[in-house]
Amino acid sequence: MKYEKLYKNSNGEYRYLFNWIGGGFNDVWAKNKRDAINKINSNYTLEVNMSTLRKCTKTQSDKWDRDGYLATC
Repeated sequence: MKYEKLYKNSNGEYRYLFNWIGGGFNDVWAKNKRDAINKINSNYTLEVNMSTLRKCTKTQSDKWDRDGYLATC
């Protein structure tokens, strides 16, 4: 199995993926999980399923974006 690094932007933030309770999904860029939770709580009013909050790799990020695009077509 090939290991892939976690996806990080030029600000040193990881991309965190998460699902909403009741359906749907989103993402946030943050330095750590606590920062991600704070950004989610300050920017969104919907309830997040915290058990789905996770960092992703570039491959997972690309699939996330592709699936999101297909869901809107």
